[in-house]
Amino acid sequence: MSVSKVLGRALLATIFIKSGVDHLQNPDPIVRAARGAEIPQPELAVKANSGIMAAAGVLLALGIAPRITSTALAASLIPTSVIGHPFWDKKGSERQHQQTQFLKNLALFGALLVAGSD
Repeated sequence: MSVSKVLGRALLATIFIKSGVDHLQNPDPIVRAARGAEIPQPELAVKANSGIMAAAGVLLALGIAPRITSTALAASLIPTSVIGHPFWDKKGSERQHQQTQFLKNLALFGALLVAGSD
């Protein structure tokens, strides 16, 4: 495997590892958003999604099962994006900020599709 693929996967994984660990340590803001979206058992859902992000991120960084870990991370981005960045419900600068975060997640989703296709 090329150095650029190894480095690219490791760099891509960093956002998921950090976000997953951060949300496991401080789940309250995410749990509130999940409650607002009427997600059943929001505490469990947030912990599960955060754990997947952290664990799959580490595995992707290490190059272990990149197809499976990329798929898991891509799947974790769906609720993260829809619940965490609902720009369609916002106005003004908050709308712009949330839309930027949503689009960043779409870009990460695309990068995961590429990383998992090798």
